[in-house]
Amino acid sequence: MNLTRVGALAATAIIAIAACTPSGGGTSAAPGGSAAPSAGAVTQPDVCKSKVGTSSTEIHVYSSLPRQGTNTEQTDTLVEEIKEILDGQKVGNFTIKYTDLDDSSAAKGGDWDGAVEQANANRVAADPDAMIYIGTYNSGAAKLALPILNAACVVMITPANTYPGLTKAVEGVTQPGEPDIYRPAGYPSYARPIATDDGQGFAGAEWAKSMGATKAYVVDDTQTYGHGLAAAWALHANRIGIEVVSPNKTTEGFDAKSTDYAAVAQKIKASGADVIYIGSITGQNTGKLWKDLRAALPDMTIMTGDGVFEKSWYDGAGASGNGTFLTFGGVGPDQLTGAGKEWFETYKTDHPGNQPAVYTAYGNAAATIALNALKTAAVPNDRWEVLKVTMATKDLDTVVGKITLDANGDALGGVITGYKVETAWPPTFQSVLTFTAP
Repeated sequence: MNLTRVGALAATAIIAIAACTPSGGGTSAAPGGSAAPSAGAVTQPDVCKSKVGTSSTEIHVYSSLPRQGTNTEQTDTLVEEIKEILDGQKVGNFTIKYTDLDDSSAAKGGDWDGAVEQANANRVAADPDAMIYIGTYNSGAAKLALPILNAACVVMITPANTYPGLTKAVEGVTQPGEPDIYRPAGYPSYARPIATDDGQGFAGAEWAKSMGATKAYVVDDTQTYGHGLAAAWALHANRIGIEVVSPNKTTEGFDAKSTDYAAVAQKIKASGADVIYIGSITGQNTGKLWKDLRAALPDMTIMTGDGVFEKSWYDGAGASGNGTFLTFGGVGPDQLTGAGKEWFETYKTDHPGNQPAVYTAYGNAAATIALNALKTAAVPNDRWEVLKVTMATKDLDTVVGKITLDANGDALGGVITGYKVETAWPPTFQSVLTFTAP
């Protein structure tokens, strides 16, 4: 059945929900999170000693993002923002040289490729003048790059990774050993202005509850991001009284290479679910998945996360995407205020007929964090000095608001926003979403 919304959530103000975060990071409400020592509070690791660049004129900043396939709607805009803010900027006697790396491959259908991502990270680690690595777009890629960069004392700033295990442990969502396995040198070296998926999943579950959901079937694409988000949604749904009827009361993986999801749709129909939650990125055959689900369940409520918050997903799903509820682990671009609103309007003027993709502003914010670190560091071509300043970011003005990072590199506070696809792209803003900490 199609759910009727019964609870109105605040839609007129951006609500900071740091109070929901025991660890103070992002919008997570995770008990038992890993508390990392801040980079500025620890003794300089051996791997960070003598990491001063060799060039007397250049500082190198790299990004590593999928530059093919379904994600280019996002990554084209991310690269544009990063380049505009950083490339050619003067920092003392140095000029910033920005390099745009592609971590996708044709072999992966244009999606991120782990081997390519590792090669990118190794390339940057080996460049003595490389100070900052902006990326990745996909959380699974970050799991591979982060240990390489950490061992080389290169700070990593992501505009889009939302898997919580990269920075903290969340019971029922992250994997054993996380996040320490990404810190082989024993210190945090990873920062993100975007919220994490425990918060996004929890808030999405409460949104579904407010609409009257009673039974949910949860599926994911088995990738790091999709599985983590779906697991968080299912975990919180069980807590707040939504019966999760997928196997083991948690998320179930779907085969992204399947040519037919009719059997999946029939299984969901037989379960009695009144809402489907899907954790996935666009490139995991989501167009076919949505079409088959809608064919069997035309009135079913479907909710998903920001991994498919892009026109390429809607182009693939077509009319089957109509009615889908989307969550985003940040402030949607059309909801930015102050300097962010000015940026949004300027972007539309500069790109007639287009508005920024949902992560574009966070690419701008990531580049702003990077530029501030390089301009503030005592020695701007010393990796340790740049890393320390990055991880100590506090009250930095960006287009998404002021950013302060906690000891793990997660942004304090944060916002989750909810959208709905009506009958065309882009989706329409519905609410700022909140959740109650477990």
